[in-house]
Amino acid sequence: ATEEEVLPLLKDVGDCLSIAAVNGPTSVVVSGDEAAASDVAAHFRRLDRKTKRLTVSHAFHSAHMDPMLDEFQRTAAELTYHEP
Repeated sequence: ATEEEVLPLLKDVGDCLSIAAVNGPTSVVVSGDEAAASDVAAHFRRLDRKTKRLTVSHAFHSAHMDPMLDEFQRTAAELTYHEP
């Protein structure tokens, strides 16, 4: 699906889904609540469109990752950075 096709479906679900990646003109990844993402996938399957559930441990690139940001920032601040 294109980003333009997916975005209207995200408006109905509030903050529980977001576009995680645009991998190509018709290849969009959504991330967030599993049930809402499944509903979006079902919408496109009803249109005979290909969908694939990614096997990941977390809803990366979504608001589900927000709770870890403070700890991540504290840890990153303790590191010493160098040129590669």
